Amino acid sequence: MFSALSDKRWGRTFRFSAYFKEDIDPDCLKRAVSELMPYYPSVYSYLKRGFFWNYLVLSDRLPEIREEKGWGMLPIVKRADCRPDFRITYKGKRVSIDCSHSLGDGKGIIIYFKALITRYNELKKGEAGEYKSHEDPEKNIRDSYADYYKAGGEKATDSSVRAFHFPEKYEKNYTKLLFARMSVEKVKELAHSENMTVTEYLTAVLILGIIKSTPEPINEPVTVATPVNLRRFFPTLTLRNFTVQTFVTYEPKGRRDVTLREILDETRGQLRSQLTEENLQKTINKYGALVNNPVIRIVPGIIKQPVMKMMQKKTHAGVTTIFTNYGNCTLPDSVRGDVERLQFVNGDTRKYGLAVTCSCIGFEDTLSLCFSSSNRDTVWFDMIVNELTDEGISVTTDIIESLGEAAVYNEKHKEGFSLEKIKAFFNI
Repeated sequence: MFSALSDKRWGRTFRFSAYFKEDIDPDCLKRAVSELMPYYPSVYSYLKRGFFWNYLVLSDRLPEIREEKGWGMLPIVKRADCRPDFRITYKGKRVSIDCSHSLGDGKGIIIYFKALITRYNELKKGEAGEYKSHEDPEKNIRDSYADYYKAGGEKATDSSVRAFHFPEKYEKNYTKLLFARMSVEKVKELAHSENMTVTEYLTAVLILGIIKSTPEPINEPVTVATPVNLRRFFPTLTLRNFTVQTFVTYEPKGRRDVTLREILDETRGQLRSQLTEENLQKTINKYGALVNNPVIRIVPGIIKQPVMKMMQKKTHAGVTTIFTNYGNCTLPDSVRGDVERLQFVNGDTRKYGLAVTCSCIGFEDTLSLCFSSSNRDTVWFDMIVNELTDEGISVTTDIIESLGEAAVYNEKHKEGFSLEKIKAFFNI
């Protein structure tokens, strides 16, 4: 699905960044990237387009590693050089990974990123021996949707209605990143006082900010999609995608005087009611039934791809925005004291028809929110920050506007023909 939505100018990409206390050493970083390659085959992969399906191929090359000129966060596009579909960049004290969502989800890719910054720090400090992975490389590449799919089992049904959407005022190659940092413990305290999780509490604040920012009353539901990490419910070591989306909905019914308490009362428990093993199994069965349908399997990819785009557009017609909360991140002792903060950035989702996405990660006592928008008008951000401040939370903000760097790749790589490549093309 992610690869079907990508094109040469836009790719479904997300980023993790670590801010160290000292400038990044490029040589140590490149060595760390090279050393980890045998242990994370699912990450060191690239997308190929087959006759029936797109599929991942293990790469024998290192990813692009370069100094970043700004906050471009380029898309990961189809390349001709067979490099993995992720990029490592560094600038000053910051090191980042930009990853195609086709390779994996945030919970999977951050396992690799944590290993990378840990190994890098060991090499820089001269404390490193031989790298030893805590994960099984063979199990990292598993398709856990297939592992837990129950053929003939009960499937989830679609019941979404059209949600409120921001007006589409997208600018070519334009992205605005809006950061808000605050205390993890303070947000937890407020959330728990409302008998809610941090995700539930922040989702309610996000909904309120959207309602208060619009010039006209909202009559459609405001719906926030929140990806759920299935590894919490179905044990697996996979680093590939293994999530489903849950939804939090509030109907303002044209009211502009809605309060946070009203939204909290209305949305409390919505997420938890969806997070049962039975409900999640139904969604896995729904995905599995689609992939294993014998008629769909023999349809050529050139027909499947536009159909998948239409399906995804229909799905996101029922979504106002996406909020991805990684949660609190811990680092090994060998690196924790040398990192000041972490950031998690979701790429813009203009191809979904969504003007803004939100991502969140906690490290030590710093919770970092990031809003990625393809519109210049971001009044809702001010409303969200004001509401958090009114709740007694001290918020530090940072806004970055970027036109990005030109996503142009001139490298050419010619592949020879072989029986194995022909079999792979037809997914045999």
